[in-house]
Amino acid sequence: MDEKRNLRASKLAQRDALDGETRARKSGNVCAKVAALAAEALDRTAATEREGRKPRVAVYAAMRSEVDLQPFVETVYARGWIPCFPCMVRDEPHAESRMAFYPVPIDRFDGARAEFLDHPLRCLPCSELAEQGYEEVDPADLDVVVVPLVAFDDAGNRLGYGGGNYDRLLPRLRADALVVGVAFDEQRTVAVPCEPHDRPLPHIVSA
Repeated sequence: MDEKRNLRASKLAQRDALDGETRARKSGNVCAKVAALAAEALDRTAATEREGRKPRVAVYAAMRSEVDLQPFVETVYARGWIPCFPCMVRDEPHAESRMAFYPVPIDRFDGARAEFLDHPLRCLPCSELAEQGYEEVDPADLDVVVVPLVAFDDAGNRLGYGGGNYDRLLPRLRADALVVGVAFDEQRTVAVPCEPHDRPLPHIVSA
């Protein structure tokens, strides 16, 4: 645990040290690569066509010095895909919090920023989001999932923030869903300390 904690602190410090211009340039490069991977994967699979629905793409609103996915989100809207953003929720007032994903149509994006996108760690009642017209997406209906990272290695192993939210999400995805980790090159390490339950990501994109 100390090894993970120390690596997390070190890589977050390196990520935070990137200046704004560098972070924006690198984020744009990452987004372009992710867009190409997503387009290839969605062109290859016919699952969404059979179901008669638009592809659903799990993204996130950048927190602190994370890779900024906004250019990719704009691509998602432009292609007619549906971006789905995470929110920490509770099913009941005293229930344990969990991460859920909600589709945000382009005409609701600005409003959604104030409602939950700009506060990714704030936990909201599911009923409140439902009253605002947001419908939770079943993880099995996600076609592309972009995963933020703290650190990664060349074997595809990832280190997250320690909350386990994506660790719980990944096993619930379809086998043909595209899963892509995103990070800056500065977050690469020789080897991420792993536990038996940890699963490497099939794709990690960095710049």
